[in-house]
Amino acid sequence: IRNEAAVAFLALKRWEAYTYNNEAYATLYKLLSEDRSLEEYCRRLERSTGNKRVGIMLFVSLVAVLGVGYYILYVRKRLVNRWNLEHVLEINKLVFSAASAHTSQQTIFAEKEEYALLDIPSRIIGEAYDAMDELLRLDSLGMAVYNESAHQLEYTLNSHNDISSLQENGILVTPDAVRKLVETVFEKAEPGEDEKWAAFPLKVSAAEESRCIGVLFLEYREDVNKADKEANQVLIELITRYMTLVVLNAVVKLANKYQDIETAREEARRASREDDMLHVQNMVLDNCLSTIKHETVYYPNKIKQLIDKVLAGGVTGEEENEMTKSIEELISYYKGVFGILSRCASRQLEEVTFRRRTIEVEELQDWTVSYFKKAVKHRTAVINFRIKKTKAKITGDVVLLRFLLENLIDEALTADLDGEILLEALPDKEYIRFCFTDKRREKTRKELNDLFYPDLQRMIRHAGKEQLSGTEYLVAKQVIREHDEFAGLRGCRINAEPAEGGGFSVYFTIPEK
Repeated sequence: IRNEAAVAFLALKRWEAYTYNNEAYATLYKLLSEDRSLEEYCRRLERSTGNKRVGIMLFVSLVAVLGVGYYILYVRKRLVNRWNLEHVLEINKLVFSAASAHTSQQTIFAEKEEYALLDIPSRIIGEAYDAMDELLRLDSLGMAVYNESAHQLEYTLNSHNDISSLQENGILVTPDAVRKLVETVFEKAEPGEDEKWAAFPLKVSAAEESRCIGVLFLEYREDVNKADKEANQVLIELITRYMTLVVLNAVVKLANKYQDIETAREEARRASREDDMLHVQNMVLDNCLSTIKHETVYYPNKIKQLIDKVLAGGVTGEEENEMTKSIEELISYYKGVFGILSRCASRQLEEVTFRRRTIEVEELQDWTVSYFKKAVKHRTAVINFRIKKTKAKITGDVVLLRFLLENLIDEALTADLDGEILLEALPDKEYIRFCFTDKRREKTRKELNDLFYPDLQRMIRHAGKEQLSGTEYLVAKQVIREHDEFAGLRGCRINAEPAEGGGFSVYFTIPEK
């Protein structure tokens, strides 16, 4: 049909109709031969391309998420730990530099023990505070170091809080609640905390023993939660361990060294004083001999007058007996007074040679038992002398302490009674308290108070001895006085009191080494 129409149009030379017919035929042919599956294919192709893009985007997102998770779970944790470790090392470096820094002025102060126990901890806290605040977010940081000589904790505190509220007379003080917490942690040597503060012991372990030399205490900021506090425990433990070593070497050992130096200086001054006193020893001896002569010249003259009166006659037998008794009494007192003054003169000379040294209490107790066995010989009374031994050391003159115990035993043996005598040594803070208890005799409170004062009624001749009995307590009191002056620690005392279960006790204190 198309060909016939085309031929007709060509034959008639109808060009427009031929062109229209040709285009219509082409269009119809295209419509009839169109492939319907191509559109569906294109739709499928577009859909497949979109899925691939989504998959690629999901893959990239997954890789990004895994990368971020890896960073958060592993890399960041390692970086934070490394940063914390570097921060801890920086804090330790500051602590060390603060403890080892010495200026010329500090060197002068270093001659005193207070410098080691107050200035060094204060500088340590001052240097380390900012770094620890950055790491742990703190409001306050402090340290308490145990002063062995004063037997107390010395505090230092650095705070962001209102300083005026923590000052008394310009001196920074530690709140009472903190002191109670610190003292508890120090006694138990275990970490502790309350609502605001946390405390950590500075504990040193050596061999199988451990001891606490101080406490590090701190106050967190209000925005620090419990989880952060628990996470900071390891960091604080690392800082505390290093700070313990620094405090031990820079404070405790240094304080002991200063104490040894001070003790050596005291020994040097004592030796110098003894040397000076030795120069006047001869003069003292001359004065003592002159005193003895002056104080005893009355007795020989009086005895001579009585003897001359008896020899001259003109006295009755009763008067002669009275004179003879008076002569005997004067001779006894003359010997007693001469003996006391002689011993006092001897002690006056021995004062310049007070020998202070460390004495084992057991050694002194063993010597006392030995002396008691010698003194109790040839006595009819049955006396049980008991010793409660104590493993301790004291500082004093062993000769004087033996002389003191000897006098106490001699005085106790003046009473020929059966019973028990007890000697024990007990710790008493910085001293050792010796208790000499005589359970055979009872004394009133007034008699006990008068034991250490002169009393002519108590000073009598006994058992033919060339001395006055009843002066033993005066001798013991003088020995304790000399230990109080020369032993290096004031506070040595002697006294008497009723004993539990009957009898009375004479106790005296000697400094513990």
